[in-house]
Amino acid sequence: MSRALGWLGIVRLGLVQSAIGAIVMLATSLLNRVMVVEYALPAALPAGLVAWHYAVQLTRPLWGHGSDHGRRRTPVILLGMATLATGALLAVGAVALLAVGAAGTPLLALLATRAAPP
Repeated sequence: MSRALGWLGIVRLGLVQSAIGAIVMLATSLLNRVMVVEYALPAALPAGLVAWHYAVQLTRPLWGHGSDHGRRRTPVILLGMATLATGALLAVGAVALLAVGAAGTPLLALLATRAAPP
């Protein structure tokens, strides 16, 4: 199994690194501002999330080495797919709840303006 890595393989590996970099950018810029400025949370929370990202990165060589030396990859891949599917289902439920809240606010405002004073 000493096939050379072609350009397509190099691009695929680069896309994985680009995706990880994009997620880190979100955590360090957007979430930092939203959590600290808008929600008035302590800055330690987004800092902890960034630190968690780098702590997980320390385990990547171990996972890759174990995967290359004969450990079974299929259970890990299936677990990741199940986790993503669960997250997608929870996201659908969250969007439905957001829609209920967004629709209820104008309705209550309309009722408040149209209702007769007591």
